[in-house]
Amino acid sequence: MSYNFTGVSVLLAEDIKLMQELTGYALNSLGIKNVLKAADGARAYELFKAHQPDLIICDWQMKPMNGLDLVKTIRRDRQSIMRSVPIIMVTGYASEDYVKRARDAGVNEFLVKPFTAEALASRIGAIIEKPRSYVESMNYFGPDRRRKMMTRVYHGPLRRHGDDADEEGWSVDI
Repeated sequence: MSYNFTGVSVLLAEDIKLMQELTGYALNSLGIKNVLKAADGARAYELFKAHQPDLIICDWQMKPMNGLDLVKTIRRDRQSIMRSVPIIMVTGYASEDYVKRARDAGVNEFLVKPFTAEALASRIGAIIEKPRSYVESMNYFGPDRRRKMMTRVYHGPLRRHGDDADEEGWSVDI
């Protein structure tokens, strides 16, 4: 993977100064020089509205507004033309519950601390190379949460309340 990130802007929301610096160095090593930094979600949201970054990298554990609340605030802002900005959630907790909660808030990618510049580049690459369409419903706006390919035909009963597809020949993820 080789990209030219000249001109790409990243908003980094991280409350630990050392992690903020290390992540900034990792982004610089990838060629990303325009990095806005915030120490909490509230300040990050202000910077998001003012600068409309191309990518957001946010830590989960921050106060007074944490990263999960930042993601929800951005995704629910119907007035923002940038609410579909790609977001990478960073945390020291790798439990399945954390991954699901981040996914359900509208995160594009998940990265566990400590991480390498290569791991960060991999997540950015996934956003570029495998972009997911965005979905809006009453309770969710964000990237399509289904990651698996739609390749097999399902011939059984509908799986979700409100499905209006034919019972014959509709595709499901496997």
